[in-house]
Amino acid sequence: MNIVPTIFIPATVGLIVLGIAFFKYPRWAIAGLIIAKPIIDITWGYYFILNINFLKIYAGLFVIFSIIYIIKNRFKIFGCPLTPLWIIFLLLNFVSIFIISDRDFLSKVEYFLRIFTGFSILILFFNIFDFEKDKDFVFSTFILSGIIVILIWLFEFFSIIPRTSVAGISEELTRVKGPYHDFFNFPFYALQTIICALPLLTNSTNLINKPVLKKITPFLLYPLIALSIIIVYKSYTKAGWTVLPLIFLLWFILRKKILPALLVVGGVILFFSINPFKTEAGSLFRKEIDILILKSDKWSPDTLFMGRYRRWVGGMDEFNGVPVINKFFGGGKLSANPENDYLRILWHNGIFGFIVFLLLLIQSSYLIIHNYIKNKDPVFLSGLFVIIMYVMFAMGFYPMFYPSFQWLLWGIVGFVLSAQKSNSIKPLR
Repeated sequence: MNIVPTIFIPATVGLIVLGIAFFKYPRWAIAGLIIAKPIIDITWGYYFILNINFLKIYAGLFVIFSIIYIIKNRFKIFGCPLTPLWIIFLLLNFVSIFIISDRDFLSKVEYFLRIFTGFSILILFFNIFDFEKDKDFVFSTFILSGIIVILIWLFEFFSIIPRTSVAGISEELTRVKGPYHDFFNFPFYALQTIICALPLLTNSTNLINKPVLKKITPFLLYPLIALSIIIVYKSYTKAGWTVLPLIFLLWFILRKKILPALLVVGGVILFFSINPFKTEAGSLFRKEIDILILKSDKWSPDTLFMGRYRRWVGGMDEFNGVPVINKFFGGGKLSANPENDYLRILWHNGIFGFIVFLLLLIQSSYLIIHNYIKNKDPVFLSGLFVIIMYVMFAMGFYPMFYPSFQWLLWGIVGFVLSAQKSNSIKPLR
């Protein structure tokens, strides 16, 4: 145990408060945990016992509390249209983790709880929150958690000795790492802030009935969006640089804002045409451009996507070497760390699990797009954007292992799909 009192005491008090509040005020308990998560993440290097830190305790208890709450309140989990596929996916995970896997029991439990996090938050957001009444509450919750990370980034960026990591072909691009395990928290929370801020700037939320808040909101959100764009840019991540303009482009196109959409396209072209942005982009994407476009032999294909291509090939080679039964239900042992969520699912859950998960993403996207076409509520676009964000980031690491990513992804998806519970939703004008 290496938790110092200044961390142990507030973290323990927080756990107690969470446990009490969860069953009396679930909306506020969920919101409080989401907002506090960036602060809890800072304690990642302090272990409570063995290799268990407060990150794992909070995330694990949250899932357990969710299960108890769902059972206690007799939620009709099959009211959510995604439940059947999720149940199948969880059953396949149970088989691959507890029957096929050669891990120790505690590792199996931890792994399964990580996966179950997505389903539990989906059901909670689908059942607890009201689509019409809680739009402001839900999106403001995610924005507040993003503000904490933005403030931490600003502090680190302007500090005398910032904690950083590097990127680029010669590791000359410096990005803020801060007090976190890696730099990922910054582009993730920045994109989360943008995705959740955009609906609040429209007439689709309850702010339209609160004139004072409606006037103040743009003065608060536009600076946050601007700072978030800067953070994504300075994080020098290929997925972040791809998702950011794609979000804005789809936002304007789907809402039939042609001129802003053209400005986004023009801005991207300008970004990749002038220095220092052109030089930085060249450094970040140089190997991919040389190998895939220019067909240059200057670099080895193994160096593609910061060396992840080598891991992907290694992961597939391992998968191809396992028995046929394992190909369908799971490899049975730890993979070669392919740094790709799709390959991880293929390896750990087999072909069946991989297909079910893809169907889960496809069904989620279809239902969200269908609902948006039906009533043109831009709130649904936030659900589509978090799915796109997952699809892109999953190529380079494991979003399904991060509770904060699962809370955003399946929380927002569960919330926007909860609109189907009411037949009173009218098309927006």
